[in-house]
Amino acid sequence: MTSKITLFPSAISFETTRDITVLESALSAGVVLEHSCKNGSCGLCESKLLAGSVIDTEGKVYEAEQSILTCQCKANSDEVAIEAEYFPELAELTKKIVPAKVSVAEYNSEFLTLKFRLPPTANFRYLAGQYINLHYNGLARSYSVANADSTEGIELHIRKVPSGAMSEQLFNGEIAPNTLMRIEGPIGTFFVRDDQRPIIFLAGGTGFAPVKAMVEQMLATQSQREIHIYWGMRTGADFYSALPQQWASQHAHINFVPVVSENDALWQGRSGLVHQAVLDDFPDLSAFCVYACGSPLMINAAKADFVNYGLSEKKFFSDAFTVSK
Repeated sequence: MTSKITLFPSAISFETTRDITVLESALSAGVVLEHSCKNGSCGLCESKLLAGSVIDTEGKVYEAEQSILTCQCKANSDEVAIEAEYFPELAELTKKIVPAKVSVAEYNSEFLTLKFRLPPTANFRYLAGQYINLHYNGLARSYSVANADSTEGIELHIRKVPSGAMSEQLFNGEIAPNTLMRIEGPIGTFFVRDDQRPIIFLAGGTGFAPVKAMVEQMLATQSQREIHIYWGMRTGADFYSALPQQWASQHAHINFVPVVSENDALWQGRSGLVHQAVLDDFPDLSAFCVYACGSPLMINAAKADFVNYGLSEKKFFSDAFTVSK
């Protein structure tokens, strides 16, 4: 049985069957809705049901005026209307799987920077901020792309996960140059929107990876938007890149604030929760856009507090890391 789904305010419609989710139906129709994890963990695909009904994976039925997760819900009526933004910028990007050979593997404490060469014919296109699935030895894990331009390959920042199956493959012994892996993507709706408001980038751990890509893209296009980068780590030794400080020293419109969350006798900078540092510096966030990448706990806390400080919910963009063993 088929159903018709209409998005507002765009009034775009597409057909779906009742055995696949609203999100998958939209993506199959070339209509990219906001999403990230696709398993209901990040909440990024939350939308408002305007008319009709849907049913989630646990059999709960939702009616008009309720909030739903498009990645978890399927149509339950002939017509369904949803308030959801779609992204024509992503419609022309083709998700594909391409071979990739390791060119550089840099280890720093519990973090690994992997750089890959792609085949000349790969034509792997993405928007800065999106992520990929890395396939290696029968495993697949999601990582944000850390560089803006794939013509020089693909860069990933990977944190060691205790007892993690992929971590054991990548961190127990050096990854040799030319090691063959596969990259699947691009995935996600995390990218810089066309807006002239000043930006606050909020990164936790390897959440710096998509921030790096987005800032690189903005610098490449000579954007003069005011940029504030807040990067949180457990200790000062965990900061694995000096790029944010370099950007701040070379560009007047970029400011960088590193924040550590644990007691560190050697640390001379800011400490505490990284999103609290933003609140301490900006008592009014109504004029800003925020792009946050890190744990769901950090993102949820930041969004709630930032909105209380005047940030528009529609100007908070995020990508939550969900840890897989």
